[in-house]
Amino acid sequence: MTKRAWLAVTGLLLLNAAGAAAEHVAGLPVHIDRLDSRAIRVWLGDHISSTATVAIATDEGVVVLDTTGDPRMDRELRRIIARELGRDDFKYLINTHEHSDHTGGNAVYADCVIVGHARVAEGMIAQRERQAQNLEYAKSYLAELEGQLAAARADSLAAAKLSEQVTRTRLTLDARESSADLHPPTKTFTGRLDLRVGDTTFELYDIGGMHSASDIAVLVPEHGLLMTGDTMADVWLTDTPGCLASFMARPGVPHDFPRMLANWDLLLARKDAVRKLVPGHWNGELSWAGFAARVDYVRALWEGVKQGVAAGKGLAELQREYALQARFPELAASPGFSGYNNYTSILEMWSDATGQESAADRLYGLVEEGAADDAIGQIVATRDANSSPYYFLEEQINLAGYRFLREEKVEQAIRMFRINVELFPQSWNVYDSLGEGMLRSGDAAAAAAMYEKSLALNPDSPSGREALARIRGEPEGR
Repeated sequence: MTKRAWLAVTGLLLLNAAGAAAEHVAGLPVHIDRLDSRAIRVWLGDHISSTATVAIATDEGVVVLDTTGDPRMDRELRRIIARELGRDDFKYLINTHEHSDHTGGNAVYADCVIVGHARVAEGMIAQRERQAQNLEYAKSYLAELEGQLAAARADSLAAAKLSEQVTRTRLTLDARESSADLHPPTKTFTGRLDLRVGDTTFELYDIGGMHSASDIAVLVPEHGLLMTGDTMADVWLTDTPGCLASFMARPGVPHDFPRMLANWDLLLARKDAVRKLVPGHWNGELSWAGFAARVDYVRALWEGVKQGVAAGKGLAELQREYALQARFPELAASPGFSGYNNYTSILEMWSDATGQESAADRLYGLVEEGAADDAIGQIVATRDANSSPYYFLEEQINLAGYRFLREEKVEQAIRMFRINVELFPQSWNVYDSLGEGMLRSGDAAAAAAMYEKSLALNPDSPSGREALARIRGEPEGR
């Protein structure tokens, strides 16, 4: 590379007040972690959960894993990588999954072969289709952060964290508004792929379904490195773990649990070839014990749900049997685990094992589009069928109603709550929720009637007593 090219890297760099060589890109500090003599890991920020890009030099060129999501930053990081490795012959970019904070800078490596799971492209397109919604959320989040920053003490740690979050959110917003061309992988695979680049092998394993549909793990045995993307971590280095915050089978994400487990087993069998596991974001770490525990957990859930279905057990029974705290107490407080995540993973596995989909999700969609009562009734009528295509959970339908309430769609919320009353007439909570919806609509008399039904079924319900007291204008605590 010419001297002029090397000097170009300083375009976005800033020096700190003391004049030391603290490097910045777009206002965020640069971190360079040398994994070995030919491999580095780079990221931006001291506090934010930013993507960590890995770069490995082979005798045929440089291979990069993941981008930050903003082409402006990735252009600078590409120059830094070239400087640190002493070469700029970039050959491959590997995406560990589809999310924009790992693929949004792919354009910077358009001169390379871009490698990823076969589902990466469709995931990138789906994110682009949600662009308007994402932009509105980013603008709202930025305003919230700016307000918090203005209220924070200037020299505080909180202000430093907020300042980085504000900077990163502004950059993300700018990148989304630019609507740059998508650059999906040009070389794709499912299952397994061995990519030989000169003297180095990149073993790619399909583990999609726990974070995105296109998750992969990348093992580089010559360097003893195993990159696990955003699927898991057992140590969080900051209080904002970001993409590493949840270990769960996600709703709406295609799963292949047998293939996932088979590939995880292949990786576990290669333990002696790995000296370091590397998550996709810098602020999380993963140990072999943590990796193995998470694989064992998924296997226990998957095998348990399959066996339970074969034995004729119901979904509610399996949820109780495999409750996180009761069945996996050693993981209950481990990073990425929560009762909700465990509950959701069981639902996804149940759907895979039975072919049933969530009635709550289907009903929510119908209510949102204003479907006729007959269409709603057809779904409800399948509840007691021997082979219903849906599973019905009171709490899921209730949550769908509250989702409408949060969106100020009160009429739709009341409709969802009424459906729940029809399905679960012996539950006090469904009347309580319908009462809340009625109250939000301004119909105090109807709300009172619902709360009275709720209290008849559960006289100890504090929410029912308090709501009735407010409606009747009675003093608190009476």
